[in-house]
Amino acid sequence: MEDPDEAARPSLQASPDKLTSQVVWLPHDSGPAPPAANTAISTNGHGANNLWYALYFPQLAELGTVQQKKHLNELAGLMQCVSSTISFHPLALICEIRSSLKYFTSIDVIHNKLQQSLKTQLEEWGLVSDFLYAASPTITGSLLLARSGHNTLVYQKDNLRSALGELPTEVLELDKEQNRRLHNMGIRYLKDIWRLPSDGLRKRFGSSFVNQLSKALGKAPEPTINYLPPPAFNTAYELPYEIENLDRLLPIADEMLAQLCDFLQRRDLSTSHLLFSLSHEKRSPTKVEIGLRQSSRSQKHLMLLLETHFNKLIIPAPIIAIKIDVRNFDAFFGYSDSLLEKSEPATRQYNDSNLDRFIEQLQARLGENHVKGIDSVAEHCPEHASQLFDLDNLSEIKENRNKIPERITENLRPFWLLQNPVQLTLRKGRLYHRRRISIVSGPERIETYWWSGVNVRRDYYVAREANGSRLWIYREKTAEKNWYLHGVFS
Repeated sequence: MEDPDEAARPSLQASPDKLTSQVVWLPHDSGPAPPAANTAISTNGHGANNLWYALYFPQLAELGTVQQKKHLNELAGLMQCVSSTISFHPLALICEIRSSLKYFTSIDVIHNKLQQSLKTQLEEWGLVSDFLYAASPTITGSLLLARSGHNTLVYQKDNLRSALGELPTEVLELDKEQNRRLHNMGIRYLKDIWRLPSDGLRKRFGSSFVNQLSKALGKAPEPTINYLPPPAFNTAYELPYEIENLDRLLPIADEMLAQLCDFLQRRDLSTSHLLFSLSHEKRSPTKVEIGLRQSSRSQKHLMLLLETHFNKLIIPAPIIAIKIDVRNFDAFFGYSDSLLEKSEPATRQYNDSNLDRFIEQLQARLGENHVKGIDSVAEHCPEHASQLFDLDNLSEIKENRNKIPERITENLRPFWLLQNPVQLTLRKGRLYHRRRISIVSGPERIETYWWSGVNVRRDYYVAREANGSRLWIYREKTAEKNWYLHGVFS
């Protein structure tokens, strides 16, 4: 297939690594157009149109869906050197390159720039290093051309129909039933489909089939899933002189956190892990890690946590520089306060965000390992019915608890249990702790642990002391049947 203007262009003997089948060199903004190569399919293009360069990696089909997505993301990062618009497709990446031609002068330069880095990366993964590629004014058209393995460049949209027509129907990657129908109709190439009415095709093969062909020819819009590089933020400040007092470092840290929060707001992100590095002369830096239970981008809250860490920090030498690294980015989820502020303290609303911030401040002040949570355990014996846990596991505990239907006892249980029960005094048939005790309700019998050699047999009662305190007491059913105080109600 020849271009009418091809005779006026000198030929170029392209190397095997270049686009060698149906290739045309693309003109750039300054100077004459480079010579065309072999058989060309285009003459002059429209500068305002896009030119999409597709790279097809059939070897990724051997991998699982998650691994495919991971590899395509890493390959897209390598393609950023030639294009800022990169879209994802099954086993393929497609980037817009017309705007890059003014810098790289030709598509062969772009291809050669990408080829080495992509091949090296594929070899590191233990995959076949070769890949297929093509370019055209439409995304779907470039993808179909790349799947065919012709390494074709179609520069002008008017030539897309004839170029795509030479492709076998296998490039459409239809299901088995659709392929059978096409075969029975005698259709082997896309040019055979061009002869059929679109209404009949839509009835027989569905709208997605017709839409795919319309997109390839540039007759329908093509939505894309564009690649966004992972966010990264780090900033450093070299001090004009050494600082030994950490309080003098706070205004500088506050300004750096303002830059961070502005970065997060512009990208609608938040963070849950920050690392502050304080550099010293001829010493290893002092590192301060700030881990948040709930992601945040509040400058005030981050500054409060940093001040709390600084209050207990001892530096080995004067500080000459400070650096901030964000170790983890998260999507931002905002919390809306009530529109009408309630002035009564008793009606103030608390939420998980407030609790998380309070716990973060405690951890910053006391250390992460010194702040624990309390969870209930399925045990009849009260002293074994609770356990301490690390707050980092709180979400996992809540998730496991939601999977198990709760059985809530109708009997009252105090939150505060004494570590060692206190024996009560019995005088003239009345119980005394500090003052006289009267029983309110009960008994509730608990018998357990007979298999361990410690036979627990108790009758529990809710009692009230003369001063108004509510107590949880029990009487032994074994030995001397003494009375004990075991818990206090709030």
